Amino acid sequence: MLTKEQALDEARQQKKAHAMMGRWRSCLFVLTTTLMVLSAFGLRKSGLAFALGIVAAVLSVLCFVMLLLVNLSIRNGRRNVERILDSLR
Repeated sequence: MLTKEQALDEARQQKKAHAMMGRWRSCLFVLTTTLMVLSAFGLRKSGLAFALGIVAAVLSVLCFVMLLLVNLSIRNGRRNVERILDSLR
């Protein structure tokens, strides 16, 4: 069992991690959106642009999945911090 000070320190560290993951979430959102626009543009063309459109579409799907995972981890992390703080009351 954690002492009160250790629990508070753990909650602070997790909040810092949430802030960092929030920045990752923002970057992934911008990257996903940009790749979706590039894929839409590329898939309307032919030749090399079409191939790049396919690559951009695949990468946008991967970025979107990573965005969902980061969002899920932030949500679960916040619940964990709430549990830590509730246990101190």
